[in-house]
Amino acid sequence: MKNPRYILLILMAGYIAYSLGFSIMGNGFVFRTLQEIQTVSNDTLVFGRDKSPYNGDSVEIIARVAAPPRVSPANGDNRTLLRGTSSWTCYAQDTASGLWGGIVIRQGSRGDQTGLDLLDTGAIIKVRGVVQEFGSTQSSNFANTLTQLALDTADGYTISILGNAGKRPAPKSVTVSQFANGDYPNGGSINYLDGEKYEGMYVEIRNVTVAAGVGNRQPWSVVDENGNKLYFRDFSNYFSTSPSGDTLRQWTHPSIGTFVNYIRGVIITANNEGVFGTQLPYAIIPIYPNDLSLGNPPPQLSAPLRSPGVPTPSDSVQVSVTATDPGLSPLTLTNVRVLWRFNGGSYSEKNMSLVSGNIFSAKMPPAPLGTLVEYLIRAEDNAGSVKLLPSDTVRSKLFYIVRQNDSMSVQDVQFCPNNGGRSAYEGYDVRGIEGIVTADTSDIPGISFSSSGGTQNSPRRVYIQNGTGPFSGIWLYGNPTDALRKGDRVRVKGFVEEDFGCTRVTVNVPSNIVVLSQGNPQPSPQILTTAQLANNKTDGDTTIEKWESVYCRFNTPITINCANAGLGIACTSTQTLQDTAFRRNYGEILVTDQSGIEARIDLQDGNHTFTNNWDGNGNNAGLTLLTKNDILSYTEGILYFAFGNYKLTPRKNPDFGTVTPVGISSVSETAESYQLLQNFPNPFNPTTTIKFSMPVSGHVSLKIYDITGRQMATLINGTLNSGTYSARFDSYGLASGTYFYAIQVSDSKGGSFAQTKKMVLIK
Repeated sequence: MKNPRYILLILMAGYIAYSLGFSIMGNGFVFRTLQEIQTVSNDTLVFGRDKSPYNGDSVEIIARVAAPPRVSPANGDNRTLLRGTSSWTCYAQDTASGLWGGIVIRQGSRGDQTGLDLLDTGAIIKVRGVVQEFGSTQSSNFANTLTQLALDTADGYTISILGNAGKRPAPKSVTVSQFANGDYPNGGSINYLDGEKYEGMYVEIRNVTVAAGVGNRQPWSVVDENGNKLYFRDFSNYFSTSPSGDTLRQWTHPSIGTFVNYIRGVIITANNEGVFGTQLPYAIIPIYPNDLSLGNPPPQLSAPLRSPGVPTPSDSVQVSVTATDPGLSPLTLTNVRVLWRFNGGSYSEKNMSLVSGNIFSAKMPPAPLGTLVEYLIRAEDNAGSVKLLPSDTVRSKLFYIVRQNDSMSVQDVQFCPNNGGRSAYEGYDVRGIEGIVTADTSDIPGISFSSSGGTQNSPRRVYIQNGTGPFSGIWLYGNPTDALRKGDRVRVKGFVEEDFGCTRVTVNVPSNIVVLSQGNPQPSPQILTTAQLANNKTDGDTTIEKWESVYCRFNTPITINCANAGLGIACTSTQTLQDTAFRRNYGEILVTDQSGIEARIDLQDGNHTFTNNWDGNGNNAGLTLLTKNDILSYTEGILYFAFGNYKLTPRKNPDFGTVTPVGISSVSETAESYQLLQNFPNPFNPTTTIKFSMPVSGHVSLKIYDITGRQMATLINGTLNSGTYSARFDSYGLASGTYFYAIQVSDSKGGSFAQTKKMVLIK
């Protein structure tokens, strides 16, 4: 008879497994859904760490085959579909096609041990194996790797076929920007937060263009109109030029510039023998020939120019453009035309003539002084494809205002009548611009910060403002501006350009700056609400573009909703974390006033002591660490635009009001000794309270660590008066487990206190 204690232990293990929602099979395999295996929290993804929480575990799953190792064994076509000389690969998905529901299944040999090579598209299978992460740089803590299920061929295990859906899943409609911001690795970054949920899944992207690739396994890429890039991967033998023995058809990669009606395929990470270093961007693998539809690319229009750049009433304005037809050879443009209108009237148009090479030109007639002239260029090829410049003429148009000469005000340079957000005089010299310096290079000195995530750069900036009101501020750029100081009234001459969508006047020589007077009072700040500076506003939005480079202020208390704000509208973490090339938060936070609508503040560029720990120095004495739920009584600075977002840039400490840490409250104003009490409740979920006492005022640091010693949160990092305090800890984004909280105090009398206690989180 078995030992009763042994039987009791077995029953207890079974009950625990049942209560936790999984079952244990023979040989240690545990049933998991694909969502359990693949889902990774945002707080982990912000560092590019996308490894499965079940990495190394033996699991059993149920899935639907999206792409089998062979073309179609059920129909007698046993040719190899997915490349590989010593293994079989299969792409499978959650049977309900939910997000986080894709996975790669790999058998490490070309034998028939598990029956993987006999599967067909659409098969519903039950399969078991070990969760692994594949990638040549997977030893790096920051490596983006590919989650796969590795099959065990040693124990005679065979995959179970439960049924057949008859076809692969319908593709998920996605955009390139969900996987990459810009051209990675040439200045762009990887969008782990939006992209990872599609790993291993079948997706579709429409209306993009073929661009250059990198390495021999990513020979080309697709880009959208904003320059976001996703690499093609040649893992299907229908889209491969080698090895020749396995290719399923004659295939030539499309030429750069070819229009792509759609591309469908499975998303993986593009490991390529280290080409991408420790960062492996996402790639798309089309499987069957009908996964790629190429179209006739429209003409390309670039380098629009006008002469003169600042037209006067007597000028017939010559407009030129470079126009090519990349999809057809020889050049087969049927017509290139310029269309224009005066003061919002009806459009007139004229054919542009080919003057040399691919440059077309035409003249627009003179217009009276003060006329708003809007124009656009249209090109058509002999296949009927049309291209406009600007590409979205509803959102914006090329334009200028007829002037007496090239002497103009800040408002003249900054004014934009549409949502394009660009100056009418971009690319041309202007003079006579006057204003008072509202920020000098001691306020916004510029940075170059290097870390394990790469190097970040932000230029030093000088701003001037001409009174108050819309379009009254502008950025001055160039070495000669370093000599300017806040309060100087200046007159400048320079070259108008756009930097990441922000208008600036570049001054190349000191003689182009004249200081008219010094010590002038600052203009009154433009009072904004967070709704006016809403974080979802796009470049050129006329409701906020008019305040670009203007001295602005949130005049009422604002609450920090997000301690680390990434590109676009993303909040990457509730905790303060050092920035990396994976998150690109650029030292930014999201705040709200009573409207509840989030706006963005940039902490990185100003010369002050307030931080969200973007550089890892946020816990140093002398700095004020801003965290989620802190309240700022007011904030002011210069309104800036970069990397897709409008943001307020405080200059120095006076631009910040009083900071109230909402998670900390005073229990008593007196304390007899130093104490760190046990948190309550403990165990806890999701919040707990930590009390401590200090008999003398001093600098206090209260931090949370996981069991490996990794810092997970900073609750306090600042000076407190003597007394007893209560700090609330929210475990959002953390997994169940043992954590530690540690206090360090450096008091005003030269003493110190440090203690650590343990707490348990159970979710």
